[in-house]
Amino acid sequence: MNARRIREARQIAVAVVGESSVGNVMIRVAMGLLILAVALGVLLAPTPAEAVDTGAGDVARGAAATTVHVLTPGHGKIDVQQADCYLVPEGETKVADLYIWAQCLEIEGTLDGDIVAGFQEGMITGTVTQDLNGMSETMRITGVVGDDVRFACDTFYLDGHIGGDLIVVAKKIKINETAVIDGDAIIAGGTVTVDGAIGGRARIMTGFLDMDGTIAGNAEITTDGGIRLGPDAHIGGDLFYEGPAEIDIPEGTVAGEVTFEKVIKEDIDFDFDFLGGASVLFHFLGFIAALVAGTIIVALTSDHARKTAETIRTKPLKSLGIGFVTYICMPVVLLLLLVFILTIPLMFVVGMAYGIALYIAKFYFSIWLGNLILRRGGRTDVSPIPSMLLGLTIVYLVTAIPIVGMLIGIVVIFFGLGALMQRKETRLDAAFEPAPVVSDGLPNEFPGTGAGA
Repeated sequence: MNARRIREARQIAVAVVGESSVGNVMIRVAMGLLILAVALGVLLAPTPAEAVDTGAGDVARGAAATTVHVLTPGHGKIDVQQADCYLVPEGETKVADLYIWAQCLEIEGTLDGDIVAGFQEGMITGTVTQDLNGMSETMRITGVVGDDVRFACDTFYLDGHIGGDLIVVAKKIKINETAVIDGDAIIAGGTVTVDGAIGGRARIMTGFLDMDGTIAGNAEITTDGGIRLGPDAHIGGDLFYEGPAEIDIPEGTVAGEVTFEKVIKEDIDFDFDFLGGASVLFHFLGFIAALVAGTIIVALTSDHARKTAETIRTKPLKSLGIGFVTYICMPVVLLLLLVFILTIPLMFVVGMAYGIALYIAKFYFSIWLGNLILRRGGRTDVSPIPSMLLGLTIVYLVTAIPIVGMLIGIVVIFFGLGALMQRKETRLDAAFEPAPVVSDGLPNEFPGTGAGA
């Protein structure tokens, strides 16, 4: 076990078991999933003229339930839903990729597709054929998930079968004796119980581990509270564990080598990256603020927003070029206005306008991006707000990537700013164009006053 992997395990352990702070792993997993859940939960709400269609085999309960179906080539469809409770009844099959924000999620039948969800309570007693991704207060799986499970919650129970890998972050995690995980497992929790079977490798970061199950591959365990290996516990590969004290391991419990490293809690806390976690939190808060501000601005200026986004589609290179020049030259103009004392008030006005333009530029790019995706999915009559919400979600997820995301964010501003500067009501020369002549219905000349009089 090299030093880098040990330090990484320590940092993840602090993220879930530290008494005084929440670390990067917990924040990044939870916030990333929450961004998806919040945005997709309110995304594409149908207009009053559109019927709420829940499709055969699923029930969206509650007065606030809304559903949008988007057909996709080569697959069934994508369901974006907001509901009090989403249910796939027993004996029914729903073919769709589900994106949902709800109070509860119950899969008693079969959902043939992926799930990306945010909810309060979840129960899967039936079958999900693909991935399960989400966050909730409580999640219990007694049925089957055909592929990977990636989840963040307060309490996680597994009694069923996972056909792929498990990645879970929770305060309390219980993998009961009937549970089977075919792939690898990455588990981070305050208290963890493993009584079931893990078919691959396992990496566990916890305050206390109680294990009476099996791990077929290697196991890496980080804890600051201790480990209990019961009589039925078995690890088929090597075991590396670190914690406050070495434990007695019964003979035959571990098939491979056993390595222990003593770690005190102060050593673990020292590696916590507070600034990194705070940056993710501020990025998430900025996303929520942009959702609200963008919705208001686009709702008030829907025609202007639609035409500005259309400019990006019809004149992409020109928009990119004008945006780049404006982005570079405007600070120079502001500096020149600052040099001359009489123009300082003008500098504040222009600077404020420039700052507003930089902020709203991403809204127009998001509308263009959302339109592009939805039109590919078969929707042609999309209003600017749903397109903006979809595009803005993608923009904020991509810009969360270190370094690369920052560069992509600047390019997004170039496109939006360039399109905005091409709009007639935005151009500076529009202020100097002569006002249109409006006739008052009266003659311009009276009889006898013409040129020949």
